[in-house]
Amino acid sequence: MPTEGQYQQLRDRGRVREHAIFAATREPTELELQARWFAGDFGRRFRSTCGKEIEVVQFGTWNRESGPDFIGAAIRVDDGDVIRGSIEFDLTDRSWESHGHATNPAFDDAVLHVFVHASDQTFFTRTTSHRNVPQVRVDLAALPETFAANVPLARPGRCQAPFRGL
Repeated sequence: MPTEGQYQQLRDRGRVREHAIFAATREPTELELQARWFAGDFGRRFRSTCGKEIEVVQFGTWNRESGPDFIGAAIRVDDGDVIRGSIEFDLTDRSWESHGHATNPAFDDAVLHVFVHASDQTFFTRTTSHRNVPQVRVDLAALPETFAANVPLARPGRCQAPFRGL
């Protein structure tokens, strides 16, 4: 008859290592969300926090320098004329103020502030000239698929094939 210690050893050696069926959920990073935004995964039509209809006509160019996240973008508010400028994408609505965008002239041409998490306080995004910038809250549940560990940071471009062999 095996002793208690021997039984414990057999049990430990014979145990099947189980893996979770579902990966633990994690909060996507701002960079991952910007990639999803740039790819159009959230869509093109939104309702602003003030109730206006916002259509993204052009997502712009992803800015890898200081300043707004996307430059050269274009939006349409309530089926009006196209407005050109920059788009800032943040995790929270309060980031506009906490990151100092309201007092930074680099954000004066911003036409849209996009965020994921709303605070319990209502406030207005503004530029240095006190112009209001429309805000849009995006819903992570609207994404077409769950976040993968390797979210692409950009879509493959024309340079992909020539550089593949390097």
